[in-house]
Amino acid sequence: MQVLASDSAELSQEFGITVGRWDQYRAAQGLPFGAMWCVIPPGGRSNVDQHPDRELFVVVGGSAEVRVPSGPSTMAPAGTAVLMDSQEPHVLVNRSDREPLVALSLYWMPDGEAAGDTAG
Repeated sequence: MQVLASDSAELSQEFGITVGRWDQYRAAQGLPFGAMWCVIPPGGRSNVDQHPDRELFVVVGGSAEVRVPSGPSTMAPAGTAVLMDSQEPHVLVNRSDREPLVALSLYWMPDGEAAGDTAG
């Protein structure tokens, strides 16, 4: 068993937020999907993102507002997963003024090819 914790991940700035890509973990090498921790500070938001990968956001801390141009915003509290289709533009917003939003992003190409580093 290997534990991959968001609070001990090496983080960098991407997509207007802080992310920790799982390729930093030796245990995650060879997984059939890409993965990264996404951390958004209170009142923060990601840049608009759109990519060929499908993406599953799992909110593990805080609460996310997920915005897509094709429909209404969706609130996603901790314990909620949101699946984004390939090429679907999206923004993650942390509406809290006190706690960070922490989400796990899992992404893969719809045709089964290896995921790239494009999702976020």
